[in-house]
Amino acid sequence: MNENPRRDIPGIAGSAAFIIVGILAFWGARDFSPLGSVFPRTMAVAMIVFAAAYIAMALLRPTAPAAMPAGSPWRRGAVMVVLIAWSFLLGHVGFLTTSVIAYTALLIIANYDRWTPRMAVIYSVVGALVLGGLYWVFHEVLQVPLPAGMLL
Repeated sequence: MNENPRRDIPGIAGSAAFIIVGILAFWGARDFSPLGSVFPRTMAVAMIVFAAAYIAMALLRPTAPAAMPAGSPWRRGAVMVVLIAWSFLLGHVGFLTTSVIAYTALLIIANYDRWTPRMAVIYSVVGALVLGGLYWVFHEVLQVPLPAGMLL
């Protein structure tokens, strides 16, 4: 196998594109209300910062070529179906309920390891903390109106 370090040119180019999109999004939010511009500007700044960090990392630490990871077409398709269903059901069912169902489905699809009661508890607690944290950040900090739907 070739162990010569190489730079991730497609990753650097993609990151440069994300910096441009982030700048355009930040600039485009200037016409929004002060409350309406919080979320797009926050996401634009995050895109710019993370893309610039990736470019710096890719330039400073070139890597050896990696083998393509093996994957299951069934799992990839199932993830797409779950994410599409989540996006369509979000407004009808509600953010928290739809997200909990999607998180559970994605966890079942993506988990290669054997299920144990301990891991089920850990995944449940972590999922509740992440989804609750996301709900809090979007609803309270970024002031994004989340769909309520029939349920939460």
